[in-house]
Amino acid sequence: MKMMKSAAAAMIVLTLVFAMLSCGGGSSPSAVARKAITSIEKADQKGINDTFTPEAAVLVIAMLEKAQGQMLEKGGVDKTEETINGNTAIVTVTYKDGSSEDLTLVKVDGKWKVTMDK
Repeated sequence: MKMMKSAAAAMIVLTLVFAMLSCGGGSSPSAVARKAITSIEKADQKGINDTFTPEAAVLVIAMLEKAQGQMLEKGGVDKTEETINGNTAIVTVTYKDGSSEDLTLVKVDGKWKVTMDK
């Protein structure tokens, strides 16, 4: 009986953690970078607006078809590494095709956003 209560409590905690992460609460720069790339792959304009700064989102959406093709050719994200320095982060994204790139993220209203600024 105690074991079932512990398992139930663990499931509740895990559910809350996943709910917080999906709403952006506590999302890391790497998680935001992955979501941004997935949004481009799916041509998800809402996802792009959620993960890019407004200025960057306009640029990505303007060239979405080309950007989507480029992301799909890379085969998805293999791994990410992040370096945070205050309100700025650099996420090195390595794709499944072996290529990599650095994404710059900034905190906007407490949330990480991909920017085109260097």
